[in-house]
Amino acid sequence: MVKAASKTEWNIIDITSQDVFIENGSNPDGIAMFGFTSLFLWKDYYNTRYSLINGNVVAKGTSDSGKNVIYFPRGLESSIKETVEYILDTVEGDISFMPLTADTAEKIREYYPDAKIKTLDGKCEYVYSQKDLALLEGKKYHAKRNHISKFNKQYESEYIEINEENLHILRECAEHLFWKIENSPKQEYEAIKLAIDNFSELKLRGCVITVDGKYVAYSIGSMINENTADIHFEKADREYDGSYAFVNNSFAKYGFHDAEYINREEDLGIEGLRKAKLSYYPIRLNQMYRISI
Repeated sequence: MVKAASKTEWNIIDITSQDVFIENGSNPDGIAMFGFTSLFLWKDYYNTRYSLINGNVVAKGTSDSGKNVIYFPRGLESSIKETVEYILDTVEGDISFMPLTADTAEKIREYYPDAKIKTLDGKCEYVYSQKDLALLEGKKYHAKRNHISKFNKQYESEYIEINEENLHILRECAEHLFWKIENSPKQEYEAIKLAIDNFSELKLRGCVITVDGKYVAYSIGSMINENTADIHFEKADREYDGSYAFVNNSFAKYGFHDAEYINREEDLGIEGLRKAKLSYYPIRLNQMYRISI
């Protein structure tokens, strides 16, 4: 008999929900969008809910196009066919299972051979060696080192590590750059404020870069698992030449010196962002997929 949540047991994600995610599976592949922090920070934008079905943490929300989506933040571990059937029977309207790893998509297709798997454009996470981003060694990073060198020659900067005592600095910097950077997405800024409001509870790490006391850049991240960090947000004022390269390098070096890998998340299907992420030479790509049954 399938032991599953009822239709009414899709729970709102709040800060206490992370206990459910911790207790029901790990995130060994270090996938950012399956981490509790990412789900929590974007819960309002995607209208995300979660449920525990047959020991699987299942999330339900809406896609960018407004369609119902179902995915498995901790992967399908057991009772795969029963879990998927239960979802198909209890979730109203047309649904897609996405974003999924290739492994989870193939597990579902084992039971539904006619199911179609499609690569999701813009849903590919870029994972780097922490050592590469922190040291920028070798010919391939020559241009990056030049950007940072130019920044250091032009500006007298300060790296500020964020903690609970100086959290107001991060809050002020985030607000300043929201208004300073043209076309800053309002929804993203709401997620950034939510991160700052729950900084300690989410075990976040952050840094702020200033030049002559003026806010220039910041970054916010967390550890997804024991060896992989996730950069949730990174903003810089492009009027300061090399600011993005500088904050990227500094946060990798000082903020996540204890990480082996750094996940800098997806490119959102934006060509310029894709090129920028590839220019740092990822060692792995976490490609996401959609499956339709």
